[in-house]
Amino acid sequence: MAILDRDELRALATETPDQPVLSVYVRTDPRDPANTTHTPAWEIELRNGLRAVSEKLDGDQTQQRSFEALRARVERELVELSASEQGRSVAWFLQADGETSRRMTLQVPVRHDQVVWDDRPFVSPLVDVADRGAMSGVVLVGGDFVRLLQIANGNIDEPDDSTYELSLGDWRPYEAYASANPARGQQTVSHRERYEARVSEHRGQLFETATAATASRVENLGWERIVIAAEGQFASRFEEALPEALRTRVVAIIDHNVGHDDLPAIAALVEPLLADAWLERTRRIVAVAHERASTGGAAALGPQETLGTLGEGRVEHLVLDPDYDFSPVADSIPASIGRPPALIGERAVEATIAAGGHVSVLAVSDCEELLNAGGMVALLRY
Repeated sequence: MAILDRDELRALATETPDQPVLSVYVRTDPRDPANTTHTPAWEIELRNGLRAVSEKLDGDQTQQRSFEALRARVERELVELSASEQGRSVAWFLQADGETSRRMTLQVPVRHDQVVWDDRPFVSPLVDVADRGAMSGVVLVGGDFVRLLQIANGNIDEPDDSTYELSLGDWRPYEAYASANPARGQQTVSHRERYEARVSEHRGQLFETATAATASRVENLGWERIVIAAEGQFASRFEEALPEALRTRVVAIIDHNVGHDDLPAIAALVEPLLADAWLERTRRIVAVAHERASTGGAAALGPQETLGTLGEGRVEHLVLDPDYDFSPVADSIPASIGRPPALIGERAVEATIAAGGHVSVLAVSDCEELLNAGGMVALLRY
């Protein structure tokens, strides 16, 4: 399974091979109802996309021959992949000679199937997957344990030394002893009170240890979002123990019996919560861009202004809909951004990643403010 990091994305975004590249994205997600028919939707879209590229190349015999050889290979090999190799999406980059090829299995589904023939890898969907699937933490909190998990690009795992358990030494509640000897009831009540006080004290120590460990994970592993799944009253108590810097990264708290689920079940539980948190965060970035721009601050609204700042390397965080039609501004964009007009959104993504900026892909249908800005905004470094 592919774990995408910034260095890898930057290498792809800045790659300039000496031959065309076929980029293929197929949404193989078995949870998608469109993929449950005899012929999955992704197979149909793949063939349609390959045929469209072939038609565009009609007349260029050299490229046509190279493409048709790759086309046959892609159609054959993708269908032959096992379920685990298909994952929830597949990204595949093949250079025209067929010698250089890289295929990735993704556990965050791409938004839609795409086939692109260009002079470099088409990276927008992959950058989008990396953004939506950014490293996140899941904290399972029970009465006598805290367990830390992490999810990145749809893959969930449990880091080493990530479970913390309540320890009371030899202390016991002695409830059976109290039932058998009513004459010692007052002594038992006293013991139970001391036992419960000790449980509360040790639980506080447990939470303190676990919150410190969570803080360390955030710093070392770059958790951008945290979901707390806890039993009853333990959720609020654990959240209160978190340092303020961590508390601001908590995007959801759910009441859940955390003692019995396996990792895939936990991932399925928190995935919609992380998706909602991502959407809220990205809409907020667009809103901040509007707020800054209204006061002359470090932000750019609309493709012309944003692309101009990209040419200057000033973009810190780009938000765009790469499927939006930016061709009306094609004549005014900096030469450094590149062509063709149909790939202006892709070129903006490449330029941002190359300059060390961050990119979020957001459909204008999901954000009216982005639509009003012409499908592209940015927060600037200065």
